[in-house]
Amino acid sequence: MYIITDEHVHRLITMSDAIEVLRSALAEQGSRQAKIQPRVRTPGENVSLSTMGAILPGAGVCGAKVYSTHKGVFDFVIPLFSTDDGRLLSIIHGGALTEYRTAAVTRIAFDAFGRADAKVLAVFGTGAQARAHIRALVGKSGIERVLIVGIEGVQETVAQMQARFTSVSFEASTVETAVQAADIVVTATRSTVPLFDGADLKPRTFVAAIGSSKPGAREIDDTTLSRASIVVVESLEQAQEEAGDLLMAAPGIVDWSNVVELGDIIANGDVRERSPGDITVFKSLGIGLADVALGELVTRRAVAAVEPGGQAVTVD
Repeated sequence: MYIITDEHVHRLITMSDAIEVLRSALAEQGSRQAKIQPRVRTPGENVSLSTMGAILPGAGVCGAKVYSTHKGVFDFVIPLFSTDDGRLLSIIHGGALTEYRTAAVTRIAFDAFGRADAKVLAVFGTGAQARAHIRALVGKSGIERVLIVGIEGVQETVAQMQARFTSVSFEASTVETAVQAADIVVTATRSTVPLFDGADLKPRTFVAAIGSSKPGAREIDDTTLSRASIVVVESLEQAQEEAGDLLMAAPGIVDWSNVVELGDIIANGDVRERSPGDITVFKSLGIGLADVALGELVTRRAVAAVEPGGQAVTVD
């Protein structure tokens, strides 16, 4: 059995690895082979406990992300089991893994629905998820300019990302400038109210709202949703319970028959026709399928790092 820390996760995998593995896992979901355990939240007096999991027969694993929330701070752990004999394979500290999996799924959604000639990315937020999304969307793409909007840490984020991607221009930006220029908009904040006016979005913009997974918070407005020809989610069941961006919209704004699961698109293709002026909204909540799939990759890499005949180790 392996105990794997966040530091080792960063050494074991790349964002490209995560995108490849999660694309396969989403296809398994879309073909109805994988089983998903929806998120369950249990509130306490000072802390809440949440769980979300999946069974992935193709990868031979099952498991769950278990995490606490205390004063807005999360701590994650992922126990991973074999589907062959039920044996515990690993316990993974899930902070780094959560960064990879969320951003990787957004990149997969963008590859399916975004414009191939996208050059400008606007990111709301400066935290770990904002930076992970920049890495996922700028890497191996045609992005030339990234506009960052935030309350604090904007210049530090600009400098950090500029040092990493020297051929891309990074700038601090206002809300209006960023939204009006962007081909891709990512909202990675803890805002409970819409961050921008959807009327400012260009035609064919891809909007990824990834900051909230609670029914009482939203980052995008009714105008954005009314302009969307399609809304993409990871789990329809979970979205109908948790997606405040959709649930808080005015009556008639969200047509749930126009909300599709990303796994279905990956497995079967998107057969709907959309006009050149349409925008796409990807509302991400995070599902246990992604944590388990990426946990399997991390564990496999950890096993391969041990010398033949070696004993189970703690990787830290």
